[in-house]
Amino acid sequence: MKLKAGNIAPNFEVPDIHGVVQTPINVAKQPTLLCVFRHAGCPPCNLRIRELMLARQELSRYDVRLLAVFESSIDHIRRDLAHGDVPFPILPDRQRRLYKQYAVSPSLRGFLSSFLLRPQYSMKAIFKHGYIPKFSEATTMIPAEFLIASDGTIKLAYYGKDIGDYVPLEVLYKALDELSAHGRDSHNVDKVSAA
Repeated sequence: MKLKAGNIAPNFEVPDIHGVVQTPINVAKQPTLLCVFRHAGCPPCNLRIRELMLARQELSRYDVRLLAVFESSIDHIRRDLAHGDVPFPILPDRQRRLYKQYAVSPSLRGFLSSFLLRPQYSMKAIFKHGYIPKFSEATTMIPAEFLIASDGTIKLAYYGKDIGDYVPLEVLYKALDELSAHGRDSHNVDKVSAA
């Protein structure tokens, strides 16, 4: 069953491509944006990584940490991911354990509709940015993104309809604004309780 806002995020401890163990629930009280991508050679996934890198300054205002999951091996991530110097942790999940935990699944219909009904994102990735598809790991997996509050509650769960469908940044910023406001309200309640 797909996760939704208000659910507790499934926890995990998984090493990233550098061997550092990562978890979605941060002890430093930061929210986490967990991006569950397809394989590392997927052009729309590479374009989304680029968008998140370009949005880094705006995202840093919210002190949000990013985690990216790929259904690829470490070798394929290093070989196929267009951005070799991604400034956030990349988690390999060749066995798709995290995909199962977060109910992220393949869809032939979603895969085909990416090219038949809404090809713009894929075309932009390939022809404007030069992200050439790598077919060695190609699957019909559909991406998803989850904004997880520091207490482990899912604030936003976004399951793509096709391989180029990600949460719009303005929707993400709105959810982060709400999280920030909630954090300020909780902080003020704590102050009043202590007085």
